[in-house]
Amino acid sequence: MSDRRGNHAHLPHDAAPLRVLHVGPGQGQRGGIASVLAELGAQRGRFRHAGIVVTIFETHGFENIRSLLSFLLMDIPRFLFAMLKGVDLIHFHVSVRGSFYRKFMLYLLARLCGKKTIFHLHAGNFQYFLTRSGWATRKAVLCFVRGADAVVAVSSAIATELKRHQGAARNLYVIGNTAYGAQLAAGAALRDSHDAKGADMTPYVAFAGRFTEGKGLDELLRAVASVNRRGLQVQLRLAGTGDTNRWTRAAIDYGVCDQVHFVGWLQGDAKLAFYRDAAVFCMPSHFEAFGISTLEAMFIGCPVIGTRVGGFLDLVEEGVTGYLVGCGDADELAERILQLVESPDLARAMGRQAVSRASSRYSVDAIVSQYVRCYRNVGESKGE
Repeated sequence: MSDRRGNHAHLPHDAAPLRVLHVGPGQGQRGGIASVLAELGAQRGRFRHAGIVVTIFETHGFENIRSLLSFLLMDIPRFLFAMLKGVDLIHFHVSVRGSFYRKFMLYLLARLCGKKTIFHLHAGNFQYFLTRSGWATRKAVLCFVRGADAVVAVSSAIATELKRHQGAARNLYVIGNTAYGAQLAAGAALRDSHDAKGADMTPYVAFAGRFTEGKGLDELLRAVASVNRRGLQVQLRLAGTGDTNRWTRAAIDYGVCDQVHFVGWLQGDAKLAFYRDAAVFCMPSHFEAFGISTLEAMFIGCPVIGTRVGGFLDLVEEGVTGYLVGCGDADELAERILQLVESPDLARAMGRQAVSRASSRYSVDAIVSQYVRCYRNVGESKGE
């Protein structure tokens, strides 16, 4: 059983494990939820030690007719077969648009089969999606959220939104994400060494995510232009995928084309080095449910600048591990970038605090314990 601190006791040797099926994206899809599922799948051993058997069920997307047919003709039969093999609890990882509709269809099948379910919301723009949907979608959301045996929010802000708008107050858990690769590198990545970066290297601001308006790229480009106009030359290095042509044109318009570099989709050691060598990590999102790339940067010891929305309110301790700025405020963003680039001692101190905060709140052991507590509570509860 779990205690109030989220620690878990091991099951007796003769007790049957609790079998949990995680449902989320896969089949070549990228993004936040796919990263979360990869992290959970990599920790099967930890879950098994706590008496939880984790299985990952990947669905096709709704990008085109072919993928839609693959979902209908392949994923649904596979899902039914997975339930027949024996599942105690089905954990649905939900975002907006196609992600919601896919999971809702599978949720209805799970309820028809008498399975316990968890609704896990990962989207920072879910309310935006909901208010622009028709009555049928709004009713489906209420059915899903209120009908699930437990609801998980990826941050405190998302939990508040669910309680306010969807009425999810019963069995509501806040469980953040983790970043095991970055966590493993954290001990060796503290940025105390003055020669960690070449003395002649132009400092750069790091960004990692999708190249979209919602990630605050326009404000970030304007902020870099403002910093450069003040006489401090900085680069902006953008890791991820998206419409690079659009943002290259924007960089030209703002006069910072020579300072902006698209470095592609980074993984493994290349991604960690990207965070480690940066002067500051910036993610000025308009909405952000959690912020996995922000957590990765924190584990590596990089001070971060986010916005006062969503998961950043949990991740960033204002003035200690980094700064939070107003959403869409390029001037405030420029001020904070300037402050950290011009004060490397302050940046290193914030980086050390960022490692400490990430390690204490979002380590694999801490997050797995929270999942186990949730599963035990749901698994041992009696159905209505």
